[in-house]
Amino acid sequence: MKITSRLALNQIRKNRKRTVGTLIAIALSCALITAVFCFVTSGIDMLKGILGEDLGEYAGAYRLILIFPAILLTFLIAFMSATVISNIFRASAADRTKELGVLRCVGGTGRQIRKTVLAEGFFLSLAGIPAGLILGTLLGFAGVSITGLYIDRIAAITRTIVMRRLELELSFSARPWVFLLAAAFSFVTVLLAALKPAKRMGRITALESVSFGNVRRQEEGKIRGSALWRALWGFEGELGARNISRNRKAFLPAIRALSTGICLLLTTAGLASQFGDIEALMKSRHNLLLVDYTSLQDEGENPVTGRREDVILHPVDADTYNEITNRLNEFGDFEVWGIGSNRSAYYVKADPSGFTPDMTERSDVINGYGEMSFDMVSLSEGLYREICEKTGTAPGGNILINTFVYNDRGRRTEIVPFREDLRTFTLVTPGGETKELSVDGFLDREDLEDWPFDWLNRATVMVIVPGAEARYFDWFCEPGDQEEAYTAYARSVTDSFFPVLTDDSYADQGYSVRISREDTLARALNIMLILGEVILYGFVLLLTLMGFAGFISTVTANIRARSREFAVLKSVGMTGYALRKMLYSESMYCTLKAAVKGVIFGIIIPYLISLSIRNALPSRYHFPWYALIPGIVIPFLAVLLITRIEIGRMKGQSLIETIRMDSIR
Repeated sequence: MKITSRLALNQIRKNRKRTVGTLIAIALSCALITAVFCFVTSGIDMLKGILGEDLGEYAGAYRLILIFPAILLTFLIAFMSATVISNIFRASAADRTKELGVLRCVGGTGRQIRKTVLAEGFFLSLAGIPAGLILGTLLGFAGVSITGLYIDRIAAITRTIVMRRLELELSFSARPWVFLLAAAFSFVTVLLAALKPAKRMGRITALESVSFGNVRRQEEGKIRGSALWRALWGFEGELGARNISRNRKAFLPAIRALSTGICLLLTTAGLASQFGDIEALMKSRHNLLLVDYTSLQDEGENPVTGRREDVILHPVDADTYNEITNRLNEFGDFEVWGIGSNRSAYYVKADPSGFTPDMTERSDVINGYGEMSFDMVSLSEGLYREICEKTGTAPGGNILINTFVYNDRGRRTEIVPFREDLRTFTLVTPGGETKELSVDGFLDREDLEDWPFDWLNRATVMVIVPGAEARYFDWFCEPGDQEEAYTAYARSVTDSFFPVLTDDSYADQGYSVRISREDTLARALNIMLILGEVILYGFVLLLTLMGFAGFISTVTANIRARSREFAVLKSVGMTGYALRKMLYSESMYCTLKAAVKGVIFGIIIPYLISLSIRNALPSRYHFPWYALIPGIVIPFLAVLLITRIEIGRMKGQSLIETIRMDSIR
């Protein structure tokens, strides 16, 4: 065996605590990467069970959805692991300055010294990576099993909807490439983490070798103190700040690791708060039982104007939806009413003279043709009569729903868009033909509470037009304890009008019919969001713990490596109290720097993400105080505890023996 390998093995055996710490870091890094890859393979197998072996037309998109987050998590794990492992190797290399200096004095080259440090990383990888693969498989199995329970709940919810039933089943799956790739990635991470300390030790000068490491090369840059730390801790705090500045390269990776962990924790918590807003948005205030009909439409282009023109394949007419309403009302003593929508037939010419001042400020509601989107709303006969009576509109008249609810940069905002003296709208077809639509009544916001009009506006202008055809039509009711029987009855009624002959009726027949509670899809979305939070929090907490462990190892190694320095300070009159104060100030200084950076980026990153989310949904960034307090307080308390333990180990040491042994070791 080469001398470099023997020296590496000797170092591994001699420093058992550090060896155990390094093995744990390597194993945990490999385990997390293995677990991520297991999630990917399990997810792909689930999609294959739904879509077929080739994943269908959008195979590339599906793979990207699974693989991109996995790549991002893998590089985050690698970054955190490299930082932690590099800190350990750096501390190990610093302790071995004398040993490697002797090797240099008897003819050892810088290349041999570098090989010694890299060999240590190689041998540790041989033990740590297999353990990590086993642990990662167990973590992946546990994670996929827990995720599968959520998937089962989503599948159970979808089975309550009369539409294509997706058989969702997530089972643990791993491939040989998972273990090979995880092992290779972890091995490269360890070698890269050891490379920088190895290069540094390979540049040991003759002076450092002769002095057995007692002469250190000063790092470039000005050594700075801290006025704030001097004010808080006195002269001892100034000494601590200057020591951190003098050894900034040693402390920088540890500070970076801890700040990254805090940043990831706050980012995840910030995104979770926005998920909560999305969940609240999807929930219905009424949660009525819903029978929903939707027709497929062909998207085309008008040959005259070149504008988009959609053709509804199977519109439902007034006779049909009114007959279905009557049939559904025959079941029990509760009322069934229906609401339909058609947003494909017309646009509305914009006439600012009919706008309210609030609407005038909304320039984004008018397209490049000077038109606004239009929703022709249809109602079942009974509901239409009720609204006519409420608004004082003569039967047969058109009723404007005079409210506009929109997303104002993340806030749900509602205004009255049109003046009460408005009497007509000019409708425009995609082909450019026009017709006048009279406005015979107004349904204001306060009149909507009795009916389920609680959506964000589907169009800028919404007018109830009696007898209008619809692309979508929904029948609402609250059957109470008769829900199961009513669901079976409603299915038989809709089947007589819109028979479902295949599992995928929407694609094959041009329409779909489903029966569910309004919140059914919202519940499925909620489960998916919770699942995403669980997975994110799991990985982020493990990464944060890894970064925190690296930070602690750096602080500990710093205190242990300076025993001679502390002895000299005591010999010139520094009291034990002052020394403890200096060490506490150093630990708090590093922790504060990491916390400040982590909090700043932990606010900026989710806020920037929220800017894109709130453009689509009324969801805004909320500062996660519940994550900030433990994310900062716990590291501060833990660092204080570790510092106290290390200070306790120095008690009882002889000044002379400490100085002498450190010099002749």
